Amino acid sequence: MLAVSAARMTPGPHARAGADLTGFGVQLLLKTAKIGPTDNGSISPYSIYTALAMTDAGARGVSQQQLDTVLGGNQQRQAGNITAIDAAVAKAVTDSGKVKDSPAVVQAANSLWPDKELAVRKDYLQELATGYGAQLHVVDYQHDAAGALKEINGWVSGRTHGLIPDLLSAKDVTPRSRLELVNALYLKASWQDEFDDPSSPRAFTTASGSTVKVPYMTAKAWMPVAAGDKWQSVTIPYVGGGLAMTVVLPAAGAFGAIRTTLADVLAKAVQGKADGKVTLTMPPFSIDTRSQLVQALEALGVRELFGVRADLSGIAGRPGDIRVSSVTHQSIVKVDQHGTEAAAATGVGMEAGAAPSQLPKTLEIDRAFFFAIHDTQTGAPLFLGQVADPS
Repeated sequence: MLAVSAARMTPGPHARAGADLTGFGVQLLLKTAKIGPTDNGSISPYSIYTALAMTDAGARGVSQQQLDTVLGGNQQRQAGNITAIDAAVAKAVTDSGKVKDSPAVVQAANSLWPDKELAVRKDYLQELATGYGAQLHVVDYQHDAAGALKEINGWVSGRTHGLIPDLLSAKDVTPRSRLELVNALYLKASWQDEFDDPSSPRAFTTASGSTVKVPYMTAKAWMPVAAGDKWQSVTIPYVGGGLAMTVVLPAAGAFGAIRTTLADVLAKAVQGKADGKVTLTMPPFSIDTRSQLVQALEALGVRELFGVRADLSGIAGRPGDIRVSSVTHQSIVKVDQHGTEAAAATGVGMEAGAAPSQLPKTLEIDRAFFFAIHDTQTGAPLFLGQVADPS
């Protein structure tokens, strides 16, 4: 392993980071094939955005322009967004340790894995170090693809505490591989006010309109709430208050409608206000979603990176020498009465080319809903998902 020693850049504005990550995350959630209108599913906008931003740092020409458009701005803005979120999350973790013996844990790590024959540009390594704190690991895809695969998956497994042991497969890492850019993210946090133990099962209306029986857990505490046209939300703080989960509950029959306007709804929901104690009842849930994102990204306008005209010459070689062959993502979110454990990882593989409403005081989350796990400074979603059927 080679490490580039460099101080992180100055963080960008909090509000911009939150808006950029929310807009990008919702667009991608809606285009991800594995997460249809009636499916459970989650992604980590933070993880995917980071891996793509590291790709963008080496893209040029149309390849770069298309990534810039989807990520909401140029490379300086992207790196500033991630640095702002990292700083806000680090503060949240520190604050959580001041109020509880078992503080929140949030660990994010970035790495790049080039083939030993790929002459990666030094200014690209410097940019990844200052913008993303990324470390360089040299492997030999051409003669030992299986060994490289084992090393990368081992790195991801270690940084997700074993929740994601096999991010990549032998289809993703082959002798034609030249570079993998990888982000790994792990979160474990207790609620600021724990829920009661889950009750005996009762009715929950799924996104498809059917009814299932699930247990529910209840908490009564100061929690920010918000409301709008056909939706209500509650923001549940984790210990220390610097991290939170915002749950958006669409009105009965409005899940599909709110899904299409989720970016706007989330922007309002994460700014909810605490005005007295709220009684919240919701089901525990667990989601594990593995996605291949090339098709979703193409639908959002990122196309040239995946073809013969890909220009990643800012990383190595000339235009067309390497192209993106895969964007693999896995997101796991587990929520119970004690708190949340979640992990995500994203690998970008490259190969040789060719009107105001009254705020609610009681919320019962008894039908399909959306959630975002975020820091409370930027509001940027570390994890984003929908629970269509918690059973």
